[in-house]
Amino acid sequence: MKILRDRIRWRRPALPRTFPDLTSAGSVILLVLLAGCASKGNDGKFFDYTSPPPQAAEAPKVKSKGPTEAPKPQSAATLLGAFQMGSDYAVQPDVASDGRYNVYTFTTKAGSYTVTGDGLARKHIQELLALEALKKRSPAGEFIQGAGGAVVSPVVAVYRTVTDPVGATKAGYSNIKRKVHSVQRGVSGAGEFITTLGHPEQKQPDREDDSLIETFVGIPKTKRRLAAQLKVDPYTHYVPLAGELDKVATYSAAGGFGIDKAIGFVPGVGGAIISGLGTLDSVTERTLDMDPSESAAVNRDRLASLHVPQETIKRLLLTDKLTPTEKTQAVGYLISLSGTPGLNDFAGFIASNDTRTSAFAALQTLAYLSFRPFGVERIDKVQIIEGVPILGVGGNKKIAIFTADELAWTSRNADWLSRLDRSLTSSREKGWQKEIRISGGASVLAKQELRSHGWTVKVNTFANVL
Repeated sequence: MKILRDRIRWRRPALPRTFPDLTSAGSVILLVLLAGCASKGNDGKFFDYTSPPPQAAEAPKVKSKGPTEAPKPQSAATLLGAFQMGSDYAVQPDVASDGRYNVYTFTTKAGSYTVTGDGLARKHIQELLALEALKKRSPAGEFIQGAGGAVVSPVVAVYRTVTDPVGATKAGYSNIKRKVHSVQRGVSGAGEFITTLGHPEQKQPDREDDSLIETFVGIPKTKRRLAAQLKVDPYTHYVPLAGELDKVATYSAAGGFGIDKAIGFVPGVGGAIISGLGTLDSVTERTLDMDPSESAAVNRDRLASLHVPQETIKRLLLTDKLTPTEKTQAVGYLISLSGTPGLNDFAGFIASNDTRTSAFAALQTLAYLSFRPFGVERIDKVQIIEGVPILGVGGNKKIAIFTADELAWTSRNADWLSRLDRSLTSSREKGWQKEIRISGGASVLAKQELRSHGWTVKVNTFANVL
């Protein structure tokens, strides 16, 4: 609501028919205003997604029998190699485990915090490298000195595009149309705020909203290009990096000197250990280059074309556990699996996770399945049982896709398997072969116990595709 109110305040003065020349001092004022729009307060938080409220532990529904084990810590040096430590961060030598995912403790100049999951830890190290590179750029004053009166040019260009989209620019028609529709959505959003007495239906998380004035000067697009150079998500959840990306993109876009000069201030950043979640089709790739409101509109239409229920679409697009980039990737993976019986269950699976770790693991699962890992065998059926995708494949197999960095046979995991077995048995489907594909590794005891329950066990199954 605050953002919409801010938009209304910005729009009250009528835009002049012609723009006055701006002095260097005027440019500085606008740059400061834009920097204020771009900055984010973190309230002491390192990540801007919400955490689920703590819940009392529930007694297991089915008590497992047999041996169990405590998860063992692993060496950060073994897991991360040279990336265990950087000039502005360090990962504690012993990496704990919750029995399923590794829990990394990062120490930075701003403080200490944990990141759960190998994939998210590698992704976060790339963010820390990018943040370090951005902080080495020249001070903001040098950006301002290079701006001069040029700051007005992007504002004039966008204003003329909105008022005269056919004759005001030589850009392609599709680009003009996108920009006009983007601004129109901003204006209509402000109107909806008024007509609904300040209670419009939320269409995207607050963190994904680009303000109208930022859209005018091209900050979001500049930020996406800068993030691409640094091999990070432009909509990163990591608050310190988000602030630095906003700051550099603001000075570059408003200064009128282009992203190339801004990137010139940033040393190269290697992406040797960043987790890969490649895109699959041209529509997905184009959608990734749109601002969040545009990408949400495209993603909503694509999900509707798959006949995903509206409530599921809303939950997926409103979750703050995935970035706009990751939501677009998820939709691309679902499109690649179109025609699969039970696809709606997959959409609900990606939308329903209440932690960042489980949401990212679900995204990795979709990415894995999009690579057609079963060869010529087709997926006959999809079920989500005990939070795990169970796929009917080839007419006589039940394949569970289970994400874990290193599965330990804890009492919690043993109880989970007992419940899963009980659910599969109660489905009255006879003669099925049971196979479990674990994304990472598993302890000797975990593999023994799984096999004793009739499962064929495959480990490190994501290694070849993600």
